[in-house]
Amino acid sequence: MAAITAFIGAGLQALLGDFPLRALLWDQSWFTWWAQLLGFTWSEWVTSLSVDQTIDWLGKLFGGLLLVGGLILVFRTKKYRLAIRMLLIGSVLVLLLRNFLIWKEHFWQIGQLLEMFILTGAPIIYLTRTAWSAGSKDLFPIVLRLLIACTFIGHGLYAVGFHPVPANFVFMTQSGLGVGEDLARQLLKVVGILDFVAAALLVLPSRRAWLTALVWIIPWAVLTTFARVWSYGGYVGAHTLISQWIPEVVVRLPHILLPLALFFLARTQDVDTVGGKDKANAISTACD
Repeated sequence: MAAITAFIGAGLQALLGDFPLRALLWDQSWFTWWAQLLGFTWSEWVTSLSVDQTIDWLGKLFGGLLLVGGLILVFRTKKYRLAIRMLLIGSVLVLLLRNFLIWKEHFWQIGQLLEMFILTGAPIIYLTRTAWSAGSKDLFPIVLRLLIACTFIGHGLYAVGFHPVPANFVFMTQSGLGVGEDLARQLLKVVGILDFVAAALLVLPSRRAWLTALVWIIPWAVLTTFARVWSYGGYVGAHTLISQWIPEVVVRLPHILLPLALFFLARTQDVDTVGGKDKANAISTACD
């Protein structure tokens, strides 16, 4: 489910909004040589209507591939295995490109990179799920814990103000709690500290520590994911809500689903001692 929503959410964002190709193609320091190779001056390249339309269509193509990747996982079939696997690998590569460009758009902020670990990792975990029973018996929960911890550290770096606090963080806090801007920023600092504490608990070799962390992580992930709808629903039209904020919710559902996977795995299996066939069954269940 996390892999499906990662693909479909990112695909909807590209199809209904924009794929961040301009972060690369309109960066003069990176792309001047390519524009010149195609016979454009830099000024002509960034002002050309045909180039702009081509970038838009290429972004829609990438969005379509992401959506196909999600739909393939919804309607899994044993037919056409090679074609399906190639499409899924293509979807993962497009998702990696998307997340890399978003990171670039955010001026290589470490918080943005970490924040995308769950979104990036969910499809990769799913596609490589058969490998988890071949290595260390603790590999699968370790990977889950690291992905979740990194994502919430990224959240925390923005919330405490290590990076500039995003305006939508402040707005959603104000809208959800009915408080002023100053108090909202102070509350976000507290939230950021709790994110760091939860991330620290996840790296400890203790199921009790993980479950304690998840008591904070799962409800907060639910609130921050669906806050996109309830915070902006009363301020924007139906078109903007559907084209912008619904995809924002869908693409963040892995932030809920991977912690839930870890929660059920930690509750139902002793991941410190499980091995062999039991371990493989636990991993398969968590992935599927």
